[in-house]
Amino acid sequence: MTKSTAFRTAACAFALALSSIVSAAPLTACVVDGNEPFSSSSGGARGLDVEVVQALSAKLGRELKLNWIVVPSRGGMGRALKQSIQAGACDLFVGLPETEGGGEDLAERGLVASTPYVSVGYVLVAPTAGKVKSLSDLGKARVGAVTATPADLHLLAGGYNRTPYGNHRQLMEALARGEIAAALVWAGRLAETPPPDGIGVRQVLTEPSLTTRFVIASRRADAALGGAVNDALAALKADGTLDALARRAGFP
Repeated sequence: MTKSTAFRTAACAFALALSSIVSAAPLTACVVDGNEPFSSSSGGARGLDVEVVQALSAKLGRELKLNWIVVPSRGGMGRALKQSIQAGACDLFVGLPETEGGGEDLAERGLVASTPYVSVGYVLVAPTAGKVKSLSDLGKARVGAVTATPADLHLLAGGYNRTPYGNHRQLMEALARGEIAAALVWAGRLAETPPPDGIGVRQVLTEPSLTTRFVIASRRADAALGGAVNDALAALKADGTLDALARRAGFP
């Protein structure tokens, strides 16, 4: 073996070893704490976002490390991104709501968004023994929503006989007492606190104005990871894993 051949052989061996080390490096994900039903460290790591990133890391063949963060009251999500993934505290930021123009904002931060992994919207809940199965069944019957929410505005714009309530608890209590025939409720709230006995989901609304899609942010400089995340999410969607995780977390 010539010196040149020996050098190339050693270089290839080193490259393969380095590739193995890099591929086995833990995947660090930032998730928001106290954000039920999406992510919470209370009682152990749990929530939809946690289960999604666990399935994602398994698909990528990398050990997962969670970095719990708190979204600051001043600066909100923008400051949270700056202090976490932009600062190198994690490889991925999970549970980012997709907003209009959000892609441009992420680009300015050197970040890119994955394809959405879940869409959470509003659902119509009503007594399971009743006749109301959709908004079209309401007629002149009263329907409630939490005031000043997208659901409340949707009912107002549609000319429904709407009754606004101050919070979710008041809304559900009114429905249980029979003061209203149905209620338009955010699906995330139902996942956290299921409806009372005898009350069930009758319709899932899919209007864009009533739906929020959630994505995973990665650094634009790490294009390989971003591509791998999208491929893994596509596989998890195709085999039904994402739907199963959402149902298990209580989302309609």
